[in-house]
Amino acid sequence: MNDTSQPVSGKIDPKSNSFTYFPIALGVMSTVFFMWGFLTCLNDILIPHLKTVFELNYAQAMLIQFTFFGAYFLMSIPGGKLVSSLGYKKGIVTGLIIAAIGAFGFWPAAISTNYYVFLLALFVLATGITILQVAANPYVTLLGPAKTSSSRLNLAQALNSLGTTIAPYLGGILILVGASYTLPKDVATAPETVQLISTLENKALPDIQASFEQAKPESITYALKNVPPFIFNKLPQEFLLTQAKILPPDMLGTVLADIPTDKKLYVLSQLPADKVDQLASETLVQSMDSFQTTALSDDQAAELKQFKDTLNQDTKNRMKAYRDNQAKSVQVPYAILGVILLLLAGFVAIFKLPENKDHQKTEANTTYTLKDVFKYPHAVLGAVGIFFYVGGEVSVGSFMVNYLTLPDIGRMTEQAAAQYVAFFWGGAMIGRLIGSALMVKISPRKLLSICAIVNICLLITTMSTSGSTAVYSIISIGLFNSIMFPTIFSLAITGMGPLTEQASSLVVMAIVGGAIIPFAQGIIADSIGLHHAFLLPLVCYLYILYYGFHGSKPTRVVVEE
Repeated sequence: MNDTSQPVSGKIDPKSNSFTYFPIALGVMSTVFFMWGFLTCLNDILIPHLKTVFELNYAQAMLIQFTFFGAYFLMSIPGGKLVSSLGYKKGIVTGLIIAAIGAFGFWPAAISTNYYVFLLALFVLATGITILQVAANPYVTLLGPAKTSSSRLNLAQALNSLGTTIAPYLGGILILVGASYTLPKDVATAPETVQLISTLENKALPDIQASFEQAKPESITYALKNVPPFIFNKLPQEFLLTQAKILPPDMLGTVLADIPTDKKLYVLSQLPADKVDQLASETLVQSMDSFQTTALSDDQAAELKQFKDTLNQDTKNRMKAYRDNQAKSVQVPYAILGVILLLLAGFVAIFKLPENKDHQKTEANTTYTLKDVFKYPHAVLGAVGIFFYVGGEVSVGSFMVNYLTLPDIGRMTEQAAAQYVAFFWGGAMIGRLIGSALMVKISPRKLLSICAIVNICLLITTMSTSGSTAVYSIISIGLFNSIMFPTIFSLAITGMGPLTEQASSLVVMAIVGGAIIPFAQGIIADSIGLHHAFLLPLVCYLYILYYGFHGSKPTRVVVEE
């Protein structure tokens, strides 16, 4: 081929029909990876937010991920055909425009205050991202030698991880807005406060009651907020009710977040009506949210219904107004994202990216279909691996804010928990940078297996412990998630030749695991509690361990005609 027939940005390797390494093209693709990572991870903030706004249980809240990742299953084949027809570059531009339309859809959804309108906008946004996945993932693997495709895709995914790291931090600030009461700084070190905490931790109930009778409200509030969660097990609900009657409404609202749900229900239902009416709307709404995701007995359910019925109309109106305002807090962030997506689409459209025309031409001249991929076990098992990996990762990330706010885990506000979610995804970003370098010397299969083993151990730890141990073990999962998606993806399409796009479409379809597994975990969490529900992601990582050790070894490759 002479120079006039070559793509603008580089040369084609005649043996592999793949481009050699193109830094600029890879940089542009990395920007696209960043944007869809940012948008995808915003779901981790959207879930607890809309869960509170619409009084959802865990399974209902997981419809967010069910809708988002369900789009991958429904739209990946049409997306693959679109990319085959338009080419990689135009396919990427189309995906960005569709994603922008979905982002703008959050504005009318917030006005409607209808959960299902939010889900519709989210589906459109996810459709755009699905097209980006179909086009960009295989495109990056073609921008260089086949033997370094895993390393190259890991580098691009590192930018994706940067987006997922920033998203929870900004989302927590812009979306999970809320008021919080701050005690004076000297309360923590006051002798009375120190004595109260010591009494709670080391004395029996009679001594605790005696100490609290003489204490100031500020000291009582700080002490209850800062003792280990298990202390509440020895505090009877009648004692907590007595303290609730003493505390001013703003301090009581702070303490209620840490009281176990069953005792919290008793306290609220037994408080004088005028005291309940003085509580902040945020306190009441978040309390209702905690009851929604707890398996209540018939007596407790009746008690909760009676409590709701006794709220006066002004309080109910305040709670509704609070929920409506919270729903509208997503409008500006998603509108800004829509504008950015359109600008990026314009940038990609005018930028001269290489077009792998020879590769696309080869595919166009074959009669290969998606069915042909099923003749290659490593590709099919790789798609199953993506199903379990995405399902496991999305489940952990989706439940993390709610998990870290539990009284016996992190005792955090949602805003604080969102910052820890950023650490979870930040670990994935760091891990992908490290993994990209490690794969030059370590087999991708071996590294994948090691990371799966570590995550299995971390999940067992977070399920069997509490407090900071449970917090840091679940956050650390992100670090070892890091290389899994790009590695499984590359292993699945290895040796697929002209079937690469069909194999890619099958793998992208498998991202539907992000819809099914979190929803299933939500059902489990509503039934047996969030702690034990992490058994499901554990099963996911067990399969990934199998794929790394055995399932990823190709038994045959596609012979190009």
